[in-house]
Amino acid sequence: MRGWILFQHELDPSIPEVPEVFRFQEAAGALGIELHVLQPHSFELVVGTGGDWAIKYGGRPIDKPDFVICRTGAETDYFTLALLRHFQRRGVRLVNGPATIEIVSDKLHTLQTLNRAGLPIPRTMLGTFPIDIDLVERELGFPVIVKTLKGTRGAGVLKCEDRSQFEDLAGLLESAEAKADFILQHYVRASHGRDVRVLVVGGRVIAAMERRSLTGGFKSNVSLGGVGVAYNPPPEMAELAVQAADVLELDITGIDILFDEDGYRICEANSAPGFQGLERATGLDVPTAILEWVVSTQAAVQDRAPAPAESTALADMVFGGRTGLRALSDRNDEFRRFANAVGLRMLAAGIGCLIQGSFPRPLVDRRSPTGIGLRSLFEGRAKVDLTGLNDRAHERTLLVVLGVAIWAAVMPWLAGATTVISGILSIMALIFPAVFLLTSPAGRFGAGRLGSGAGRRRRNNR
Repeated sequence: MRGWILFQHELDPSIPEVPEVFRFQEAAGALGIELHVLQPHSFELVVGTGGDWAIKYGGRPIDKPDFVICRTGAETDYFTLALLRHFQRRGVRLVNGPATIEIVSDKLHTLQTLNRAGLPIPRTMLGTFPIDIDLVERELGFPVIVKTLKGTRGAGVLKCEDRSQFEDLAGLLESAEAKADFILQHYVRASHGRDVRVLVVGGRVIAAMERRSLTGGFKSNVSLGGVGVAYNPPPEMAELAVQAADVLELDITGIDILFDEDGYRICEANSAPGFQGLERATGLDVPTAILEWVVSTQAAVQDRAPAPAESTALADMVFGGRTGLRALSDRNDEFRRFANAVGLRMLAAGIGCLIQGSFPRPLVDRRSPTGIGLRSLFEGRAKVDLTGLNDRAHERTLLVVLGVAIWAAVMPWLAGATTVISGILSIMALIFPAVFLLTSPAGRFGAGRLGSGAGRRRRNNR
């Protein structure tokens, strides 16, 4: 396979993102992928010629790649977007596409898209001049977070503690005739100095880390001196990150999630997430995981359109698509009749799934709606195991719990307690390791097995 990474800077190691580009090249070499790093503005793009490709780089023709990974992030400009759109129309696979990169490069547009989908975000206002301080205090309260619309690695973000400090900032911006667009955001107190970066690849959470400020400040970015710790996100947080990636149509993304008093809120999404801190925290080989996903799904992308999302595939399989579901609601104007009709169709779909899995292949109609829906779900989401959540912390904790439990089980016998009392206390002590394995977050027992498999793959790659 041949691929490109689009990167807007020279490959100077002093630039924070360059070591990550080198990591991609290293991983690609280990996987047998030919991967070139190219600058968007060195391309020559001609539209309207007779050829299908008509692309030159540095004045010379260049062959079409199998895929392109764009690592320009928030610095993506119009030229880069136009280039990506041209690649897309010429059938090149893009990870991620121009439309979603354009959305995510604008923080307000990102939040608007997520809010429209019903996902939780901090209350946010678009900054205007002159600034109505009374409105800001009424809608957001103080402290308030001020952000530029475009920014990365925590740059362009500050916190105004009270009305007086915000008035000073507003006066400074107005007197300087600042032209930068900015947003104002409600300060989520429960997440002061910490958040979670969740890495989603191909609709799956493959790693996460909790970022913590070491200075007591509100910024937790590792690039600003914060520390990253491996984190096993609860199912609700993992599902929120996957939903955000699906809504924004991001193949690869880092979703930043805040801890709220009532749950979680999505702070930001990144189309070219940094991963140096994540690799140090979790031990996951991020570029290898991404490239393995690209390779494993490349044939499906070339042969046909990408598999639909789970909700669409299920609607097609159970109801014959969204139109079928709407027709069902139109025919059953009473809630009880509608609920019964939905239940019957779900029951029939469940029986069809069991038949697909139990009967010999020659007796199963793979072209039926159930067969097509199941293949879409399996090939599009479950074919490749990218569960890279780090389980080292859980293994260490388990060893500590097991050691303490054994010691606690032996102590009553050493102390000379009666047989009955010693036996009861020993049983109670040895229950703790089992409870640790079987309880949340996210099922330690299952995560441990999957994590060990991911670890073996990483060692084999090396």
